[in-house]
Amino acid sequence: MSRRTRGRREQKKPTRPSRRLRYLGVVTGMAAAAVAVVILIVLSQTVWEGGGDSTPSEIVVPTPRPADIPREGTTLGNADAPVTIVEYTDFQCTFCARVAQETLPQVEEEYVANGKAKIVCKHVAFLGEESQWAAEAAECAAEQDKFWEYYDILFANQGGKHNDGAFSKERLKAFAETLGLDTGSFNACLDEGKYINDVAATNLEAKRRNINSTPTFFVGQTQLTGAKSYAEFKTAIEDELGRLGETGEAEQS
Repeated sequence: MSRRTRGRREQKKPTRPSRRLRYLGVVTGMAAAAVAVVILIVLSQTVWEGGGDSTPSEIVVPTPRPADIPREGTTLGNADAPVTIVEYTDFQCTFCARVAQETLPQVEEEYVANGKAKIVCKHVAFLGEESQWAAEAAECAAEQDKFWEYYDILFANQGGKHNDGAFSKERLKAFAETLGLDTGSFNACLDEGKYINDVAATNLEAKRRNINSTPTFFVGQTQLTGAKSYAEFKTAIEDELGRLGETGEAEQS
């Protein structure tokens, strides 16, 4: 074979990119994908936080509770009711929301409305900073006698995941505005962290009572943990009423 022929054949051989070029191409592609992921994360957080020109997602306004049920601060029902139901809850907890929306309304109708029981809500901020902020915001709402309205709107507007912006401070302020609160007073209360220590105190109280999950209820002397049914609440309340009828002692909160 002549040198000229061999030269022509060598020129026809396909060229392959060098190993270094192939490596650079892979790295460049991975970097571009990483940037895209970061952009998506930032955009999703912006939507939740209501930053920039984005509009916060629609606020669900729950049906108001019966106006004839007395309430004072974090207590729902007649202060002299013989049975006290103490509720330890985290506003980001989905099981807490289930009990609050499906089970407690039956308890309220059957026992709270007629003065046989009262419910006292206490915060346990287990699930992160938005649990803490939501608990503080609920206490700020209590200053304006709107604790239970705020309790309901929090559970009606939980996010898909914990600490995903559903209870950002901007959203918490939007809830207050939706409920007709004095937003100047409410916003100042939340921004200055007025109830940080109060929420911390109930966290410590829950720890002392060996509460390690939410929701946890104490119906008099009976502890109910988790998303219990109305039947289980009814049994505990009736047992407590029977006990009080025998001893004549009123349960203290």
